[in-house]
Amino acid sequence: MWASTVEAKLNEKAGDKVCFIFNQVIQPWHPQGTCVHEAALAVKQCAPDKFFAYCTALFTALDNGRFKDDTTWDLSRAQIYEELLVIAAATGIDRAAVEALLARSPEAGNSGNQMTQMIKWVVKYHRCRGVHVTPTVHVNGLEAGVVSSGWSTEQWLEFLKAEGDDFFRGK
Repeated sequence: MWASTVEAKLNEKAGDKVCFIFNQVIQPWHPQGTCVHEAALAVKQCAPDKFFAYCTALFTALDNGRFKDDTTWDLSRAQIYEELLVIAAATGIDRAAVEALLARSPEAGNSGNQMTQMIKWVVKYHRCRGVHVTPTVHVNGLEAGVVSSGWSTEQWLEFLKAEGDDFFRGK
């Protein structure tokens, strides 16, 4: 995953002066994305040490056309969860633990599942910061609007280098 590669390079160059934070940003114009984010949050809760491995597997699935609008159009929420659970199991994560967090709440109405409150907090956090698309990158608290989702690791490192040596010295 590009994030872990960039983080490793940053830590190599800047040591403890860099803090790399990965936040999930849900884009409601891709309805299946909420299911994907719920599954990732469930993995983060029940197997935090495998969260990045799971995200890497999800990004690979996305690169291979899974969980896109056209491939999920006719799928139910349960069918999308099933695919996400298969990926969790293949990543060495306890499928039953994730499945329990994604199970429909027995309460009536819009009670969702055990990840619903987490989704609300994630959305609220990004609304407060004005984040609407991915990637949205903040460097020293300021949004860097030039970042592109298509960047290679080398482009990320060049971008950070362009921020100047002071960035890597923590000034």
